Amino acid sequence: MEFEKDKCQWCGNDAPAYNSIYVPGEDKNLQICLHCYNKEISKAAGIEYEDIQLHPVVLKDLDGMDHEFRFSLRLMGGQQVLCAHEVKADLSSGYEFKMIGETKEGIFPLFSRLYEQMLKSLSRKHISRNTEIDQWQITGDDTVRGQISSVGYDDAQGPNPLLIIDGKKITWDEFAQMVLTYEGFNFKLQIFDQNDEKD
Repeated sequence: MEFEKDKCQWCGNDAPAYNSIYVPGEDKNLQICLHCYNKEISKAAGIEYEDIQLHPVVLKDLDGMDHEFRFSLRLMGGQQVLCAHEVKADLSSGYEFKMIGETKEGIFPLFSRLYEQMLKSLSRKHISRNTEIDQWQITGDDTVRGQISSVGYDDAQGPNPLLIIDGKKITWDEFAQMVLTYEGFNFKLQIFDQNDEKD
């Protein structure tokens, strides 16, 4: 499977959205690949940087379904951000993981922590599809973990909010239907950075 690709406007190589960044240009923002971006950041920060390409990995979830991930690394001066992005045939959003670490520690300790986070997340299941009523429902432990995202843009409303739960796109309306079965209950909503692991 492949991500939709654009070209890096510096080197001309493929620059899929997950592995590129927009930087200000003279007339417009330029999409550049993270290889070019990291090279410039390492020069500006005076740090040594070796571009190591991590191979895609395929992991199974709790139901035995395969999930393919591609990796991207972005330098931020003395820190680096390693991300894992799920590849889907329909190019839709899926699982996404992020780990931040010191640049001097190198990529492999960071990858090890990220991989552990990925395995832990895929070993959990928070929602299931009730085929009788054709609607998502929260699984038995009454806990939902996911990622806040958005899709598209409405001139009047702005970005359209979206949740990614168990690697699936869930609209706010679908989520509202799930929690309606708990009408009268109390809840706790906790929001934290992708780099932080909360149980």
